[in-house]
Order: sequence, then structure tokens, then C-alpha cells
Amino acid sequence: MTTQDFLGAKIPERDPMRMIKALQVGLPSTALNRFKKAAELADQDVAKLLHIGGRTLTRVRASKHRLPADLSDRLYAVASVYAQAEQVFGDRKAAIGWLNEPQFALAHRPPREFLSTELGRRQVTELLNRIEHGFLA
Repeated sequence: MTTQDFLGAKIPERDPMRMIKALQVGLPSTALNRFKKAAELADQDVAKLLHIGGRTLTRVRASKHRLPADLSDRLYAVASVYAQAEQVFGDRKAAIGWLNEPQFALAHRPPREFLSTELGRRQVTELLNRIEHGFLA
């Protein structure tokens, strides 16, 4: 139930300075495949969430190199929301179901549609916090 579980990469989440450095260096390219599988997403959904083209996604996933810093940062941010949802709902299947279902608090749109921007991720995170603490969502 951690972001690392969604990415399959060691990330020093408890040490912000080391985590920033790790994201600047870039996550391993295998993190994209791991996230796609863990989040049960199609290629086009991953590309949309990360603001990259389908061919770029295919190229960077197949690479044996690290992901660029900006892509690593976006991937980590999106995976963090998935991990938070899993923690709130207690299992991955329930979390993914919630992220894909329209929510009243998000104008009847699925939370996943909001994850491609920082502001959208913040809205979904705040909604998950309200659910976790028992407030009406």
C-alpha cells in the first residue's frame, strides 16, 4: 500500500531530500510497466495521465535507461494518489474501482480524470482525506 508498490522502485519517501534527488536522477524505466500493471491501465490511459504521446510511452518503457526527471516526478505523483486510495479503501481493487467511478464531489466525473494535473491530484487527495476521516464526500 505504498507508492513503491505501484512503481516497483525503491524510493526514500521518508527522506524528502533523498526522494527529490531520486526523482531528479529518474525512476527506472521499469516503473512505467509496473505502474501500468498495478493500476490496471491501458497504454493510452497512462500516456494521458503523464502528458506524453503513445509512441513516447512505448519508447521510454522499452528503454533500459532511467526516465527523465519530469516524467519521473509526474509518475510518482500519480502513483502516490493510487497508493493513497488503496490505503483509504483497504485494497487495490476497491481503490481502482473508486478512481474509475464518477464521484458526486468531483462533478460526477471519475477521479482518474483529474490525476493528470497538480490541481486535479490535490482535489482527489483532499476527497480521499475526507473519506478517510469520515466526512461526507
